[in-house]
Amino acid sequence: MTCATSWRSNHPAVESRPKQRAAQIFFSERKLVSQRGEELAFYSDVLRDKVVVINFIFTQCTDSCPTETARLAEVQSLLGTRVGHDVSLISLSVDPQHDTPPVLREYAERFGARDGWLFLTGSKENVDDVLRRLGQLTQMRDSHTTLFILGNVATAHWIKLDPDTAPAEIARHVRLLADENVVTP
Repeated sequence: MTCATSWRSNHPAVESRPKQRAAQIFFSERKLVSQRGEELAFYSDVLRDKVVVINFIFTQCTDSCPTETARLAEVQSLLGTRVGHDVSLISLSVDPQHDTPPVLREYAERFGARDGWLFLTGSKENVDDVLRRLGQLTQMRDSHTTLFILGNVATAHWIKLDPDTAPAEIARHVRLLADENVVTP
């Protein structure tokens, strides 16, 4: 069964500012590190001008994390060349002390991650702040959410999907979000 919840940014102070600046303030420029060791500002380098699919993992998990990551690998295949262009897949570690870039790189390779699929870690402080901003901060890594969060950052349209959502359905939602950016004459 698919559980989809949708929300848009409705904060009055945000509406009076340009959407991009509001998103930058909300999501922050916290520095995270990719599986390739690249330091990235969360909003500017990871989210800006993208449609994103975010999931939350830790590499020592033997239950939901590998299942969700395999599901995301199927989504990557279904979306083809869109991943890395107008769509980004983001797997955010909830265990930054263990999940270093080399550990995440090995994990990403195990699931066939290509360009456009980031596995992110960083200092505990920065990762916790990003998780908090996404509404996903927990005290214990095993308690992390198994939801997929999809969003069109430019339109501020966000969707939460149940972890059992079929890859084809996730890809369909991603395409719909990406189509919001298409301007028709």
